[in-house]
Amino acid sequence: MADDTAVADAGVSDALARMPAQDAAASEASVVDGSLDAGGVDARTLDAASDSGDAGSADSGATGCGAGGGPAASVTVGGVAYSLNWHDEFDGTTLDSSHWSATATWCCGQGTNVPQNAYLSGGCLELKAAKSGSSYTSGWVDTQGKYTFTRGYVEIRARLPKGQGMWPALWMDEVSGNPFAEFDILEMLGNDSTTIYETNHTWPQGGGSGTQVHQCTDHGPDFSAGFHVFGFLIEATKITWYVDGTQTCSTTQGINTNPVFLMMNTAVGGVGSWPGAPNSSTVFPNTMDVDYVRVYE
Repeated sequence: MADDTAVADAGVSDALARMPAQDAAASEASVVDGSLDAGGVDARTLDAASDSGDAGSADSGATGCGAGGGPAASVTVGGVAYSLNWHDEFDGTTLDSSHWSATATWCCGQGTNVPQNAYLSGGCLELKAAKSGSSYTSGWVDTQGKYTFTRGYVEIRARLPKGQGMWPALWMDEVSGNPFAEFDILEMLGNDSTTIYETNHTWPQGGGSGTQVHQCTDHGPDFSAGFHVFGFLIEATKITWYVDGTQTCSTTQGINTNPVFLMMNTAVGGVGSWPGAPNSSTVFPNTMDVDYVRVYE
């Protein structure tokens, strides 16, 4: 997720400058068939029917939190078996502090991240953007210092918020490296809830301008109208994005060599930023609803 201001993340670098994403590259998509069980089963196969990619989990989007079923113990993607290594189903009453932190202050947009804007409700993690007077607050969680992985398949079921100035993102940063990799599983601009951006970047340690390595633009359904499954596969020589059973993007450039940690947030854009500032039509409070996060290695 690229920010419009210079920001600092002590866990990654002393001063990390973020830049807005630029115009999207042409969309890359290949629809393939896959076979999967309904969830809460011992194994699931995500084998492709063609050489172009693999089908991730499909989701009708119509049902709510918890409707995605329990996690499979293993998945097979492209003929490679991955075992469930880490997951959060958000079924409790409070955010699991052994999994997540909600206190990052270095990113993103004009809203201030506050811990009370990341909470569990009805089997979902809610990441809330709110307005008080002329000020905004945002919801943020990350696994920095708590969980990392290097290779594997990530799956997140979520409903995204819409509205001018809304800026939801599911993403990852490499814990070290110069430059270090950033993987945006998705970003969405709230004024167009039918388009998501799938991007990877590299950033220099100690601050400076980043490089957009690759970006795909996925024009899909209204991602604010229901839940969808967003998948991301990290292999040694390729990274691949999936949405609801369709491979939407892949690249062999900018692959991480060090572990990555997870981040999810609902940011509020500012004047002159990529998403732009909210206007009188923007509804507050507004939330991104996350049903689960699962990592298979």
